[in-house]
Amino acid sequence: MKKFVEFFAGVGLVREGLNKSEWKCVWANDISPDKKDTYTENFGNNDFWLGDIWDMVERSEVIPDDAFLYTASFPCTDLSVAGNQAGLAGKQSGTLDAFIEILRNKKNSGTAPKVVLLENVRGFLTSHKGEDVKQTVKYFSELDYFVDIVELDAIDFSAQSRPRVFLIAVQEGLALQTMNIKESAELFDEWWLDFERNPTLRSKKIKDIILSSENLNWGLLDLCSPVKADINLIDIVETDIPDDSKLWWNEDRKKHLYEQMSKNHQIILQTMMKGSDFSYGTVYRRMRKNKSMAELRTDGFAGCLRTPRGGSSKQIVIRAGNGEWNVRLLTPREYARLQGVRDTFILPQNANKGYFAMGDAVCVPVIEFIAENVFDKLYEVHLKTDRSSPKS
Repeated sequence: MKKFVEFFAGVGLVREGLNKSEWKCVWANDISPDKKDTYTENFGNNDFWLGDIWDMVERSEVIPDDAFLYTASFPCTDLSVAGNQAGLAGKQSGTLDAFIEILRNKKNSGTAPKVVLLENVRGFLTSHKGEDVKQTVKYFSELDYFVDIVELDAIDFSAQSRPRVFLIAVQEGLALQTMNIKESAELFDEWWLDFERNPTLRSKKIKDIILSSENLNWGLLDLCSPVKADINLIDIVETDIPDDSKLWWNEDRKKHLYEQMSKNHQIILQTMMKGSDFSYGTVYRRMRKNKSMAELRTDGFAGCLRTPRGGSSKQIVIRAGNGEWNVRLLTPREYARLQGVRDTFILPQNANKGYFAMGDAVCVPVIEFIAENVFDKLYEVHLKTDRSSPKS
């Protein structure tokens, strides 16, 4: 059975993504009671532990020993542009250190997972000029893992632009069978030809990080770029919200939003109004030169979802056509759809909790892609190796 442990679980969207490939979660953790409530509503309470991950460092034996995979979508607050950019020295993103300590304890007891997945924002690659990610890879190297880093954007899987970094660490024995291991320190060795085979997966930032730390355990997984899904904003919008719903903004709020748009965006909206059918766009409020601006996006995709904290605003949707326009916030269910979440997934009844639940979660089809193209294949090789090994 393919077993995994989910750290920083949130409401369980990594688990949701792994379910398709029949991975079984045997233990999960998060510090948020609200997220725990949503998680257990959808997956039950049998394997969820609520609390600070630091409290588990001295109790690592509680975590099941037979998990093949650990996943950790550790907090991005100190790494993101919207955060304070304190990096891994920050209070929240620094909880990655606790996760590494747990891995050390598991290694010492001979029960470390074969594969580890870390997920975070692109800022992970540039935090402290790349030193944070290099230090993380150093930790994994010391624990006898080989590391590949890839970048995937939810825009290839859903109607949301959401670039994310995925660090995949594979235990040495399995890595030697499944990864192209970097051995030479020569700049133009054949390893780099494999690295650059899919440039959308591994950017120049990742290359520069490797070039400045070639002594670490680097390896490449056999992974191709995803085929772009045919999903548009219209596919996720709740089009049946009545015109008299309180969700739609009144004229004063509409006027204020319109005045916050640049002249070019006002013209785009006026063009949308001339259509004989309704079309949809999304709006983010952003600070530009110390002025709040409403930026309209009409390419069929939403901007990156965020939680309504740290100055980040909730995303707005505009419906225009037939000579009129209306505006409202995206609903929590629309947030969930942008994350590739099924409509039967139970969301919090409180809308703000729904925004928090989905705003800092992972995009489900991205995890499905990684499971199918990486984890399942690694597990299959592991099983074959385990079966062929002589039994004592």
